Amino acid sequence: MHLLYVDESGGDDPNAKDNYFVLGGISLFERKPYYLSADVDAIQKKYFPAVTDPIEFHASAISNGNGSPWDSMPRTQRKELLREIYGLLGRQVGNSGVSLFAIALYKPDNRSSHIQRTCEEMAGHFDAYLGSLEAAGDKQRGLMIFDQSRHEKTVQALMTQFRTTGASFGRVKRLAEVPLFTDSKITRMLQLADFVAYAVYRRYESGDASYFDMILPAFHEGSGVVHGLVHLHADHKTCYCPGCLSRRTTAAGA
Repeated sequence: MHLLYVDESGGDDPNAKDNYFVLGGISLFERKPYYLSADVDAIQKKYFPAVTDPIEFHASAISNGNGSPWDSMPRTQRKELLREIYGLLGRQVGNSGVSLFAIALYKPDNRSSHIQRTCEEMAGHFDAYLGSLEAAGDKQRGLMIFDQSRHEKTVQALMTQFRTTGASFGRVKRLAEVPLFTDSKITRMLQLADFVAYAVYRRYESGDASYFDMILPAFHEGSGVVHGLVHLHADHKTCYCPGCLSRRTTAAGA
């Protein structure tokens, strides 16, 4: 089974000041989370050798020095820690059973429910990813795991709909069960999903690709298309982000 851990970045409130809402995710074969969690634990031990309990890693909190222990950590050290986490994610390229996903929604062009639209895209692309594995002889089911949020009932209902009556693209066929929701404090994988969402949000909202570029090679890719990265906006035909450009270039050469 493949597990897709999903977290969000940016406000989904239509009245929020930011322009983007992002869902980010990391998909792993069921045996992978144990080893990747150990890698994150080793990073914590490097920076906090005296702390035995797990520290929750949130990209924005680390970046901005918000809350303990980040408010007492020098900015240079916080940036170093962030780069270590993003370096770990970037090194997953070519690691069989690990892929990144993200849906970046430009809110001014999408007035309907942001969580509905991004969840639909995420479920569809995860299902297609599982389909590509199946076509290669590796038949797998998937399970989506979200951080606890006020969207829980909405997402559960949406995923039930996608698996039964279908989404706009058709029925999601390869998910084993409706999504699970858990506390990011107790799973490193949701914390890594948060890092994916934050890097993508910074890339589209602020034009800061410093962390995004480190993890771009680890996004699900096939036949020259970065399938794992979806940019939802009206000007996709002129956009030069990796997601839009790879689709446009491949279509032109078909």
